[in-house]
Amino acid sequence: MRHGSDDAVRRTRRHRVTAILFTAVFAIMPAAGCSGRRYVAAQATRPYPADLGQGEIIDVQVFRDGGELIVVNATPQSFSDFDIWVNRRYMLHMDRLEAGETRRLWFGDFFDQWGETPVAGGFFRAERPTPSVLVQFQIGTEEPLLGAISIPAEEEF
Repeated sequence: MRHGSDDAVRRTRRHRVTAILFTAVFAIMPAAGCSGRRYVAAQATRPYPADLGQGEIIDVQVFRDGGELIVVNATPQSFSDFDIWVNRRYMLHMDRLEAGETRRLWFGDFFDQWGETPVAGGFFRAERPTPSVLVQFQIGTEEPLLGAISIPAEEEF
């Protein structure tokens, strides 16, 4: 009779250990999968073109909405084949932004010269989201950068 109760105890222990392991794995997965930054060496961009300086400020507003940047082109001008620089560090190439167009861009798609992304945000982020303080358009290799109007998120005031 004692032999049967030993089997039951072993099965109970085995179930407890399995439950603890599953709980630990599922508790760690969200934190590991949603760290704020990524390093992708193949996505490294060129360094910020500080030598170009900034020219005029254009009527393009940029807002943060969670992990996205909302770009509103309020000008009558369309832009093509240009780069958006954020904070003099992170860059994203865009094929086209039409006059009057509003575009949502994932902040995690911007990269710097080392292949690092800004902290885009989101519920499981490990760090504070990177604010978008300075946003500029680079429309050529010789022309000064065009400044956009960066609207800070309410919590950045």
